[in-house]
Amino acid sequence: MSDTNRSVTLTLTADDYVAANKLFILKYATSRWPLICWLLFVALLLGSLFVPALQLRDAPFAPLFYICVAVVLAIPFYQYFFGAAVFARKAYAAQKTLQHEMTVSWSEEGFRSTAQQGDWNIPWGDYLKWAEDREVFLLYQGPRLFNMLPKRVLTTAQINDFSQLVAANIKRA
Repeated sequence: MSDTNRSVTLTLTADDYVAANKLFILKYATSRWPLICWLLFVALLLGSLFVPALQLRDAPFAPLFYICVAVVLAIPFYQYFFGAAVFARKAYAAQKTLQHEMTVSWSEEGFRSTAQQGDWNIPWGDYLKWAEDREVFLLYQGPRLFNMLPKRVLTTAQINDFSQLVAANIKRA
């Protein structure tokens, strides 16, 4: 057991939820299958520009193809820089359970969250993976479901302790 206090009381903010959703989008976009699809798409695009057999410059649908390419390339940037903030703030406003004060704690056994709505104690082995950035930790219960812990509520010692504990018990995203 660490000497670090392994408990903190907090109320999540809309900014916390935005940070968690941005990290979720980033991790998803850089996971195996989306990354393979992006690489294949870029290869097709480069082929259409430089490989004579694939060049589309004189094809009647070439302008439409390049407009589609621009849209497809813009989508992830839109999702990360604009969509995540707009949709996460809307979801935060609608989901009252995110807005109540809670106490979270962690131990060698797992992650616990206690609020007026209930008490959740999840063993580390029940988590699929975890991720972090400079603002938040994500603990994935499933591919699209996660618990979040904003770093703004933690001391440096708690951040280090939490990071070491999850790294020892859960696969990194």
